[in-house]
Amino acid sequence: MKAKPIPTSPKSLLEDDVKEDAVEAFLKEPQVIAKPSIVRFSSTYLVITVIISFLAGIVGSFFIMFGQEQWPWLKSIVGNTNSEEISVIKSVSKKESSITNYAEVVKNISPNVVSIYVRQTPVRKNAALLDQLYLPSDRRGIGTLLTEDGLGVTTLKAIPDLTKEIAVITEDKTVYLTKDFITDPASDLVLFRISGKGFPVVDFADSAGLIVPQTVLDVGRQTTSQSINAALTDLISLNAKRVNSRTDLIESSERYYRFYQTRSSIETPGLPVFSLGGKLAGVHSGTDGDVIPASIISTAFDRLNKTGKITRNVFGVKYLDLQTAKGLLISPAEVGDTGALITSDDLAKNPAVDPKGPAGRAGLKSGDVILKVNDISVSEDQTLSEIIQSQTAHSAVTVVYRRDEAEQNLPVTLDITSE
Repeated sequence: MKAKPIPTSPKSLLEDDVKEDAVEAFLKEPQVIAKPSIVRFSSTYLVITVIISFLAGIVGSFFIMFGQEQWPWLKSIVGNTNSEEISVIKSVSKKESSITNYAEVVKNISPNVVSIYVRQTPVRKNAALLDQLYLPSDRRGIGTLLTEDGLGVTTLKAIPDLTKEIAVITEDKTVYLTKDFITDPASDLVLFRISGKGFPVVDFADSAGLIVPQTVLDVGRQTTSQSINAALTDLISLNAKRVNSRTDLIESSERYYRFYQTRSSIETPGLPVFSLGGKLAGVHSGTDGDVIPASIISTAFDRLNKTGKITRNVFGVKYLDLQTAKGLLISPAEVGDTGALITSDDLAKNPAVDPKGPAGRAGLKSGDVILKVNDISVSEDQTLSEIIQSQTAHSAVTVVYRRDEAEQNLPVTLDITSE
């Protein structure tokens, strides 16, 4: 059943966002300084004047900062006092204003960014409509709308229980309730759908064209006002998964493990990362700045469009990436320092090769080192899982592997799996 928006969700229950043109005008407006006049003061009068001005400034600041939540009319008079949002636009405009109008980029991608909340059960009594649905502490993460008909992406950490309804809050403060989720079997991504038409369409960045390090934009929303906020950060590396133990070194041909890392160390699941041109470069997984690349999202999206579900290729092996584990657990003299060594953390209980899977049926064994798939070398640039997942569904691939110091070729026909 498709999600339905709550028709009674009033837009006025949350404060209006800062108007970008107003911010830009504020930043560009030249400050006119009047010519000072000379006035003579006694020292006592000067001290008293300074003290009174200081106290008045404190009282006025508190009144403006905290009064807006209690008296909405105040905000219309003083404007938004969100210093973080304004400072972000100031800082980026000073940093590379000759290259990109960051305020315009953020304005364009802002409608794609939504907040994800859990719905309250039971509903809180005597509360406004939106407060019945969520509190700031109830927010699970951020999502990004991808298509005109309301398909969006986030991560499993933002929707840990796929059996429960979530509230998706769009830029215009409309609340959509949905349980329409599609998980990606090869990653931690979740595609969700809200009911409606006319949503903004996102452009995907070419992950292969991203240079590390590269400056990008983290874009999110505040938990109370829903106003957009953005910050410059850098993609600083493209790594395999985090390794805390021997078990963590073992990878699966059916799972993606590569991610970008940013300097921001953001742990908000699903928070999008955009290129400076406004294209989606990835989404934060929710772990210490890790970003799932856009290439994984676009692959899931393409397969969903073609088949109605997210399918991923099945090869059927567990392996140790020798580039990643170089010098850690095994001597390069024994197996070499490139390729994917078919192995497991516990061969007795957890076989390295699924005997019913494509690799097992074709005759691959634990201890074999896979060097190439269809002339694509397993390397630091492309892991075995990435190569397998880039192939056409059900395709027959040629695997080049080394066994007993001899290279051999073997045809393998891939299976597929879905959620």
